[in-house]
Amino acid sequence: MIQRIPFQEPATAGDVTRLQALLREALVTLRFHRLGKIAVLNLACGRADETGALAGALAPMEISLYLGMDLRATAIEEASKRWHLPGGNLEFRCGDASVIHKMAELPAFDLIFIRHQNYWHDPARWDRLFAHALAALAPGGLLACTSYFDREHELLKASLKTRGADLLWDVLHPMSRPLNDAPNKSVDRRLAIFTQGGSPENLVSSFVPG
Repeated sequence: MIQRIPFQEPATAGDVTRLQALLREALVTLRFHRLGKIAVLNLACGRADETGALAGALAPMEISLYLGMDLRATAIEEASKRWHLPGGNLEFRCGDASVIHKMAELPAFDLIFIRHQNYWHDPARWDRLFAHALAALAPGGLLACTSYFDREHELLKASLKTRGADLLWDVLHPMSRPLNDAPNKSVDRRLAIFTQGGSPENLVSSFVPG
């Protein structure tokens, strides 16, 4: 993955570097590996600043398809200018990520990522998004989500649990950068990883209580 233009905010580079390390630790510990090239879906991606971090965390696996989706056209335009995937198909679409089930041409995805989900904003829409994301996973694929707040993270886990998802990984990010606009809010504060139809015996939890 090649970054062609800089991030808007100076702090972003450090944030995504820390996110890459956090994801890499989880994927290695979970022994996540796929033969051949993989497909990645980044839902509600905004500017998709984390695109390079996802590719780095997944290495040496190679991405054949990377699709990012968000409602905000200006954010999608910026993401398209920033990232390039040599030898692969990289696309950013402006659209409602909660209706991905209507896009029949999409393949099953090996990794689906949702950064800073905001369940509180529209619970019904996020419930749909989570359900369709699980349905879009390839067998053995992973759904990884980060949250700004602890309470919202718990709502995320509850929603996915009711939809049959298995929780494989749940951590409080020890290096998460605090934000000043709300108490106990920080960048990628929590990371959870789920699968569909896995076994409870495979659960790995490294949660550090806050």
